[in-house]
Amino acid sequence: MTKTSGGPETAALDRLIEREDVLQICYWYQGEGFGDRFSPQAVLPFLQSDPVRVAEVMASLVASGELREDGAAYAFTESGKRLAGRMFFETFTEFQQASHGECTAGCCDGEEVCDDPSHGHGHAAGGAAAP
Repeated sequence: MTKTSGGPETAALDRLIEREDVLQICYWYQGEGFGDRFSPQAVLPFLQSDPVRVAEVMASLVASGELREDGAAYAFTESGKRLAGRMFFETFTEFQQASHGECTAGCCDGEEVCDDPSHGHGHAAGGAAAP
């Protein structure tokens, strides 16, 4: 997990960063199809922390209502999933943008060219994709 440098005055910021890191990793984990239940061990490879600290962060997320206990693991609450999704979007949206000339509608990945004019790409009429 990301840490700020400094003394005790940064401890609250470090805790906030840890919580956001765990929520975003859980959101990504679920989105990749790895499951909708998370344990500290499952998300640990994606964080720079130890299992005890990740478990503490997950317990604090249960206490604040973002996660709920589900057997030996954790799952999102409805509000926790919305929060994690919003944070994930804000953090990674610039990395998810299409490259120059790439169809942003995602409809041109198959064999057939999309001819839907509402998607704003010109290749349906033989032109180049819209930027």
